[in-house]
Formats: sequence, structure tokens, C-alpha cells
Amino acid sequence: MLWIINGLIYGFFTALYTLVNEKHKFNGYVLGIWRGLGISCLFLPLLFLVPLQTDWRNWMLLILQGILIGIYDSHLFFASAKYGAGVTSRIMALSVLITTCIWWALTPKLFIKLFDNGSVFITLLLALSGFSVCYWYMMKSKITRKAFFYMLPAVLALAGMSAATKEIAMMGQDVWNNILYYMVVATLVSGIYNLICFKVSSKLNAKQMARAIFAPEIIHTGIYIVGFSAALIASKTMAMRLAPNPGYVVTLLLTSPFFVFVLGAKKKSESMFSLKAGLAMVFFLVMIMVLVNGNFQVID
Repeated sequence: MLWIINGLIYGFFTALYTLVNEKHKFNGYVLGIWRGLGISCLFLPLLFLVPLQTDWRNWMLLILQGILIGIYDSHLFFASAKYGAGVTSRIMALSVLITTCIWWALTPKLFIKLFDNGSVFITLLLALSGFSVCYWYMMKSKITRKAFFYMLPAVLALAGMSAATKEIAMMGQDVWNNILYYMVVATLVSGIYNLICFKVSSKLNAKQMARAIFAPEIIHTGIYIVGFSAALIASKTMAMRLAPNPGYVVTLLLTSPFFVFVLGAKKKSESMFSLKAGLAMVFFLVMIMVLVNGNFQVID
């Protein structure tokens, strides 16, 4: 049950994360720099209190995760500014099934055991598909072809990130070590990725880049992003560590529009949100949680 609680916390902070640039429309790379380098610098001193990670495969996994985070962050921030949080959130529904299938491909032995239990496997597939369809209809924002293809790398990056986060969460027995290495190493790589992209796309010199990154209005938003992103990463890592499949955690991530509906501007959230489809989505979400946590041998 702990993975459900942490997954819902993950969804709550993702709601804030998705909305942050819809209003301000800042450069997505700049916000990605703040999120990546800000979190890394904040938690760097704590890294010296935990044992050194010596397995090179774990370092490669953290670096890969950082690149995927960089792709996901920049696309999400730019898309929220250009197309709105509603469109951005709606397209991300595709990541549920993609993440689940990626993890099944990475764990073939466990998947075969699950597949052999045909009744449970088919029911699980129907619940995941029903959830995704309801989510698609719940978000009423119109999706253009341009928005879809722009967000496709972010959908694939989130699916890859989720599988990688599950692996990072299982790197060792101590969850604190795993979270700290994620917050320092993976976010550092994502910050550097966005810094390079910002340099290439803006063609500014070092002084001009510093002014853009540390503009007063950016600093306020950057600190805000660093604060709730740290909680987002911690809850996501713990949820991925405990859940049998990262795809199930992504379903909880997509509860974020409900938090937008509760916390956000009422007029705006009502215009982009179908309550009937949302309630149907909750039904399928509860079904998934019952299947995974009940005595149905859902091990993957």
C-alpha cells in the first residue's frame, strides 16, 4: 500500500510541476537548468554521508536517467507554455501502457508467470486500457498534430525514466542512498543537458546566459520548482521501489488533473476537465490497485 500513497504524492507534486510554466511562459531550458542543478547542489553535501556507489552500471543508469529527465523537463515546460497544461497532461496518458510494456520486456521471467495467469493478466490489461481511455476523455483540451509530435519525445522519455527509476530505486538495500544519488547525479546530468541545449538554441555568451538564468522573475520560479521537485523525486523513487511495475505508478501520476481541479482556478479547471470521465477513471484506478495489492499474484 505504501507505493500507492507515494504514487499519489507524486501525482500531487506533478500537478504543480505541469502548471508552473503555463502562466509564466519562461524558457523551458532555463527552468530545466534550475530544476536539475538546483536540486543537485541542494543535496550534494548529503551525498558524502552515504557509501560511495562503486558499480559502473549504476553510474551509467544514473547518467541515462539524467538525459531522459533533461528531455522530459524541457519538453514539458515548453509544451505547458505553448499548448497549455491540459493538452500536455492529456498526451502524457500514453505513457501508462508504454511504461508497463517496457518493464515487462525488461523482466521476461516475471512477465511469463503473470501471462500464464490469463484471467488476471487480461483483467489487468483491460483496467490499464480503461484507465488510459477515461483519462484521454477526461482532459477535454483539443490536441493538435503539432502538439502530439512535440510531446512524443517526452512521453517516451517518461516511460524510460520510470523504468530507470525502478532500477535506481533497487540499486541497494538502503532507499536513502538511492534517493540521494538520484537527486545529485541524475539531476546534475539533466541540468547540464538543459544548459547545453540553452547555449546552442539561444547563442548567447556566458554573461548573457547568466543574466537570463538568474533574472529576478526566474529565481522565484526556480526556487519554487526545486522545492516541490525534491518531494516529487523522493515520492516517485519510493513508489517505484515498492510497486511491482513502474507502469502502475504512472497511473497514479496521472491523478494530477484532480489536484489541479481541487487546487487550481476553478473556471479554468472545469473547462478542461470532464468530471464524468474523471470518475470513470477513478473506478479503473481502484481496480488496478485492488488487482496489484490483492492476493492475485500480480508480481510484474
